[in-house]
Amino acid sequence: MNIIYKISVALFLMLGTQLAFAQENDVLNTPATLERQEQNSFWKKAKNPAGLQLDRPFEYSQLSVGIENYGGDFRRPQQGKSGNRQLVQTEGNLFLGDYYLSGAFSYTRDNIKQAEFNASIIDPFRGMPYMVADLNPSDWNNQYYDMQFSIATPTFNERWSFGLAANYKVSSGAKQRDLRAENYYYTIAITPGLVYTPATNHHIGLNLAYSNVKEQSSISKMNTDIDQVYYELLGLGTAVSNSGTINRENNYEGDVRGAGIQYNFQGKVNVFLSADYSEEAEDLQVSFSTPRDGASVLRKIWNTKLTLSTSGGKLSHFVDLNYYNRNMDGIQYVTQRDNSSAQLGWQTLFKSIRSTYSSQNAGFQYHLLMNRGAAYSWKINTGLSYERLNDVYILPNSVKQIENLLFTIGGKKNFMLSDKKSQHLLVGAELGYKENLSGGYHYNGVNPESPVVTGLEQTDFNYLSAKYFSVAVPFIYSRKIKEDSKNTFFAKARVQYLSTNSFNYKERYLSSFSAGVNF
Repeated sequence: MNIIYKISVALFLMLGTQLAFAQENDVLNTPATLERQEQNSFWKKAKNPAGLQLDRPFEYSQLSVGIENYGGDFRRPQQGKSGNRQLVQTEGNLFLGDYYLSGAFSYTRDNIKQAEFNASIIDPFRGMPYMVADLNPSDWNNQYYDMQFSIATPTFNERWSFGLAANYKVSSGAKQRDLRAENYYYTIAITPGLVYTPATNHHIGLNLAYSNVKEQSSISKMNTDIDQVYYELLGLGTAVSNSGTINRENNYEGDVRGAGIQYNFQGKVNVFLSADYSEEAEDLQVSFSTPRDGASVLRKIWNTKLTLSTSGGKLSHFVDLNYYNRNMDGIQYVTQRDNSSAQLGWQTLFKSIRSTYSSQNAGFQYHLLMNRGAAYSWKINTGLSYERLNDVYILPNSVKQIENLLFTIGGKKNFMLSDKKSQHLLVGAELGYKENLSGGYHYNGVNPESPVVTGLEQTDFNYLSAKYFSVAVPFIYSRKIKEDSKNTFFAKARVQYLSTNSFNYKERYLSSFSAGVNF
């Protein structure tokens, strides 16, 4: 934790210097201005740092603190029944000569209440099916640190620009009830990129990506007088049950390699096309003293997006088309302990793919903005997305299949409350409806009455295939700190309510509040 503290202090000092530069900015950094800038940041969304200056950014910095609350029975089993978060976030950017730099830091503390079927991993939804689960609902206390920076060069010889981005995330988590778990997680990612400009309005980008992931989990039991059943999850309800004392260490470690390509035409109609591919390999080893191969996953991910936009005149139009595809193989090992005089530890005799996991998402979104200076007066948006899940455990054959459609519509209005200190109120409404098209969960193993089948997998299927209606209302109030200053204070609030009557679920609510300053 000492190294985390030092890195955090260094980043805060960097951003503090950044704030001093940004105060010379001649653009009023209202929330609507920054929101519109974010909407036009195509290269930033594509994660190619070499193209950041093509987004035409301006200098600003932001510091905010906030809280979030959530609860309700409409949840996945491994989510908390309720909980709250505390957040500190800061970000900003500046120009040093012809070079562009941006940085961000965030800290989140998440107090999760009554989470189930998880005793070994901080984020049970990150694509790792090989976990330890118990039957005791428990609180989790988690902390997350996220630090990142990007640098983009000017264009050399009117043709080439380069960039580099880095992201460092550290998390810790602790399960508060037997079986207890203490977890530490980190990932570090490096993304170099370049952009080639063959003609004035045409830009071609390429970026590479590498990251290393590691999570260490120590699982133990405080009350040794009570035997408890726990399960080594293998996927889709297949599991190995154990009971009694446990003192286990899980070591997850993986690497991600990927690349992306982009094309951008900047004219009356702005065209941005991007495609990304990555391969992620992650291994689970059990124990540090005598490591045993536990399991592995191999994820292959495709992500493509096409954006068409016009931003000149009174109205701005944005059309987004996107497609996401993740295929994952679950690999299991047959191992044997070497008890000969050589004492070579655990030997792997055989490994094979025992399960596959496939998820796809295709979506369309349309945004219409009425421009007002660098901000907007109002905007409306609508969207439609299709998602498909197809998970298979090969032998004994079990399947989980789901097809859903999600409809969304929303809008925001930017009210000018007073010219004095430029007071604004940004009010919006967001509506969503999810319709299930088809699906089913079928377990064909030897323990159909196991809690992993009936309590975890069946309940998780129920949640993922449930129909629901959602409504959310965001508010943002902003004003200059001083009449002659560009520095802007803001306060944000957002409430969301999800309602359903599928599978005896009722509701889920989320609320958040934050306040901060834009410089």
